[in-house]
Amino acid sequence: MIGHIYIYGEIGKQVTLDTVLKAIEGKFSEFVVHIHSNGGDVFEGYAIYNAIKNTGKNITVHVEGTCASIATLIASAGSKIIMNLKSAWMTHNPRITSMGGDAKDLRNVAGQLDKIKSQLIDSWVGRTTLTRE
Repeated sequence: MIGHIYIYGEIGKQVTLDTVLKAIEGKFSEFVVHIHSNGGDVFEGYAIYNAIKNTGKNITVHVEGTCASIATLIASAGSKIIMNLKSAWMTHNPRITSMGGDAKDLRNVAGQLDKIKSQLIDSWVGRTTLTRE
């Protein structure tokens, strides 16, 4: 039996680790992940990616609209990714939308953003014909 996981909306708000865990409950032999998301919270996206990947099941991803930002990491959990002709894929450098603190805090956040970028690039190296650069 095929299970369906819907990644529709903002990661961390409409789509959370909890909503995904509920979708993977049951005796499914494989999963189809449906994505229409502009992205959202990076760390929630990491947790969702891990939960899907850790099922150990065959995963097919269908990009049904937009797959952007951290949603692209979630898509990488699939062994096969299918995009509709009228869908969109967008990646960008990780960024923070609001931050307060002193120079030390800002340097720390910059270091965290560099680490996130490296982890995201690692998720695609070997899956594409693109180089790390």
